[in-house]
Amino acid sequence: MASDNLIGEKPLHPVAPAYRAWPYRRSAASRYGVAVLAVVAAFAIRYLMYGDLQNRLVFTFFVPAAIIAVWYGGIGPGLVATVLGLVAGDYFFLTPRYSPGSLGIRQSLAVGVYAVTTAMCVILCERLHALIREFEHALEQERHHVAGKLGAAVKAFIDSLEHHPSLASIHATVSWPFQRPVPARYGVAVGMVILAFVLRYWLFGTQDYRFPFIFFVPAAMVATWFGGMAPGLLATAAGLMLGDYFFLSDHEALGPVREIERISIGMYAVTTMLCVMLIEDLHNHIRRLEHALEHSRHHRQIPHADSSAPGSPAVTPPSH
Repeated sequence: MASDNLIGEKPLHPVAPAYRAWPYRRSAASRYGVAVLAVVAAFAIRYLMYGDLQNRLVFTFFVPAAIIAVWYGGIGPGLVATVLGLVAGDYFFLTPRYSPGSLGIRQSLAVGVYAVTTAMCVILCERLHALIREFEHALEQERHHVAGKLGAAVKAFIDSLEHHPSLASIHATVSWPFQRPVPARYGVAVGMVILAFVLRYWLFGTQDYRFPFIFFVPAAMVATWFGGMAPGLLATAAGLMLGDYFFLSDHEALGPVREIERISIGMYAVTTMLCVMLIEDLHNHIRRLEHALEHSRHHRQIPHADSSAPGSPAVTPPSH
């Protein structure tokens, strides 16, 4: 993984580092190329399934494309994928086709939800990218004994380590995002699902079968970003159950569904699971850097303490 470049055995030069900050150590061509390829793949899948004759799931396939782009390349490629998906969906799949113009209420809602969902994903992933860069910078300073400005998250992590006598035994407690209390992590997941349900019910009620999972995808994103994989999976499962039970055509029953509803369920599951996995991968990057920073500080303090302890006996070389 990319963070291993900073956790390996080769030291980094404090003035002219041999790496570029995450995720910019990847070339611009690869970062933006992945964004474009993800949008092209999303467009191809949507076109093969429905062509341009059915005004269905216009932007659904472009949301995973934006998620992949921002996870791999950062905020720039994520915004590029978001805009490309918006333009492609509007131009080819919304009516009137091949001419972006005035939109009806349903089309405007689809555009708005797509824009909000993808923008939220870009912002949350970029926040995790920024944390990775903060810990990379702190690890470089620690290994080269260079004093410098540290980010708030790094300071909080170091403060947590310094308040415990054993650094190794409390790593799982203070590491990201487990330093947050369990009730807070799962409470945010439940709260986001409830908010998503209320918004969906308020806008469409239970007799309108459009967009059954429209707000549950952002709920799962926020739950995973804030609490980790388990709260994210909880929000994903809760959103699936609520959307199926209340907002599909077979109202208040978990039974057979129509073809379009099966695709909606499948795309919801794919999109949320992809989001959970990619955000959790960024969490793992942060935890590896935390562990490396903890290890570096611990081993730097041991010889310092041994050599400077007051009253330690002097060691004299043996006489020959």
